[in-house]
Amino acid sequence: MHNTFKKNPNASLAQVFRRGYEVVYDLNNTIEIFHWNRFSKQIISIDPHNIVVPDDTRDLYGFKIEMLQMEHYTRVMTFDRYFLEQIAIKRNATAVLTEKFTNGVTIIPLLNLAYDNIHQLLVPAVGTFFWVVVVPRAKPKSIVSILIDPFDTYVWITFFFLVLTMAITLSLFGKILGKRHFVEIVLELIMISLAGPSRAYGGSFENRIITIFCVMGIVLISSYQSLIISFMSYVRYHPEINTMAEIEEQCLFNDDKYAKIFNLKTFPNGTLPETLCSLCLGRDNEQRTIMISALLFEDRHEFSKEDFTVYRYENFRFSKVKFFEYQHCYMVEDHLRGVFAFYMQAIIESGIYEYYYNNKSQPNWEYDQDTFVDRVVKISDLLLLWYAYLCGALLSVICFVMETVVHNEIEGQPVLH
Repeated sequence: MHNTFKKNPNASLAQVFRRGYEVVYDLNNTIEIFHWNRFSKQIISIDPHNIVVPDDTRDLYGFKIEMLQMEHYTRVMTFDRYFLEQIAIKRNATAVLTEKFTNGVTIIPLLNLAYDNIHQLLVPAVGTFFWVVVVPRAKPKSIVSILIDPFDTYVWITFFFLVLTMAITLSLFGKILGKRHFVEIVLELIMISLAGPSRAYGGSFENRIITIFCVMGIVLISSYQSLIISFMSYVRYHPEINTMAEIEEQCLFNDDKYAKIFNLKTFPNGTLPETLCSLCLGRDNEQRTIMISALLFEDRHEFSKEDFTVYRYENFRFSKVKFFEYQHCYMVEDHLRGVFAFYMQAIIESGIYEYYYNNKSQPNWEYDQDTFVDRVVKISDLLLLWYAYLCGALLSVICFVMETVVHNEIEGQPVLH
């Protein structure tokens, strides 16, 4: 009573008494206590000698418990309807779902906590909300990448430093190769690595160092060829975007307020970058979030929810980075907050929420990356061989022409005595 007067001093006495108790006594100290039950709309009398505070919510006498929730959300997250109906059955009430906010709305599931002065109305529920970064799925690597991928960067750097050191050593101390141009020596060492020596060498030092280089080349190139054959047996993909560092480095976002809040890189409006990422408000997991989003895109620009679901699942995925993950909550009016808190605690302790969705028919979405053995080998898959053949033939023709021209010029020069 005191709190009611304190909140609204101008409230009528009738309104105040309906929220509390009315004590009537006369000069002979005869006491009567009356209480107004807002659900049965009746006044009950309480024995002053055995005062027991009545629980008005034990029987709600068909009271309408209205839950405010959008249709697309209700069709996916059906547990809210189920939970409301169970409370209505247990407490003799009527469960009503509505999309319009009216004065009769009793419970509102909160999609986020960006509200002020509502914490005293909240009842913790099951499930979670979170902000997550939606990133493109990794694309298949080019077939040309198998020429570089067998060795990492450090191996390639070490190999080229070895060739460079060998070329310098042979140009200084080689008996046969020492008379050649430095570039020719480098090409000769590369040819030795690929197909073995192409000419006879002279000198003890030159023969020994090239023999050791050939032995090392056998091991190195054999492993290199084996890895190339293995890599050609399946389709390899670029690494997935998961960490915050990868998102900041590779992702671009729409230039809106959410990107500014998280200080993410944006692109000018009107353009479409190659790696387009976005922020999404998720519920529980990726599957339920996609189902909710698909209902929002239904019948828009001839883009059905099935097409959206397939496109979304095959081309995008949730990264491992989440922002502001928090528990789902209900905002409930004062007179029913205890009821919802009681049953929600029972739901949490019993694990009914997980059991409800695990035993409910859900679409089975499994994304499998395409592998080489699952499809027919096409001409485009063998283009690497044709590229190598054409480049080698073109290089041979150019070298032959240059050698012929240089040889003719040398022969045409007069000899000086």
